[in-house]
Amino acid sequence: MGDIRVAIIEDHSLTRIGMRSSLNEQEGIEVVGDEATAFDGLKLLQSTKPDIAIIDIGLPDKDGICLVQEFRESLAPSAAQTKVIMLTSFAKEQMVLAAFAAGADSYCVKTIKFELLLEALHMTYEGQSWIDPAIARIVLKHTRTGAATVVKPNATQTVTISAIDQEQASILKANPLTNREQQVLELIVQGYTNKEIATKLYLSLGSVKVYVRGILDKLCASDRTQAAVLALRAGLLN
Repeated sequence: MGDIRVAIIEDHSLTRIGMRSSLNEQEGIEVVGDEATAFDGLKLLQSTKPDIAIIDIGLPDKDGICLVQEFRESLAPSAAQTKVIMLTSFAKEQMVLAAFAAGADSYCVKTIKFELLLEALHMTYEGQSWIDPAIARIVLKHTRTGAATVVKPNATQTVTISAIDQEQASILKANPLTNREQQVLELIVQGYTNKEIATKLYLSLGSVKVYVRGILDKLCASDRTQAAVLALRAGLLN
């Protein structure tokens, strides 16, 4: 298996250079290029077609959401082979919601520790989703307000947080989550471990594992993170 090819599009020079340097030091990872604007970033993605694109949502000329959409439209379906990790600022709720609405594969706050970024990169490369608990909490808060759309950064257009596909919705309708599964799912979304969930809900660890497995099966999710993303997108939490 070859190296994981990564492209970085981030306007903050210290962040971009530091990320590039740190990733290039990792065995099995090759940074194929980095750019500071959406304009140059699109050309980089089109020419290199990396395995992973790490994209800041708040680029100076155009937001990262538009960049991802333009790239995928310009090279479809080959662009779908590039998985996207969206970077956003935890301090700005609107940016967090916009990043989640962008439909990226994984979501990280810009203050993420490097070891967690590495974890997110490897999980995303393997076809799984990685969502920062900070982002999950903000999106969960947003879904509880009943609001359906958020405004894109640097634009007046709104985007809707996309729901699960029709097949998944049919499976859930035929076999909905139980009240206890929903309680467990909410804690998963908030970043709690199985052990912590057991303590909060006064359950045995074995029982929590059974509930988690049931949730994954019903959501057709391969892991807890993907289940959290699907739950948030589908508005499954009260």
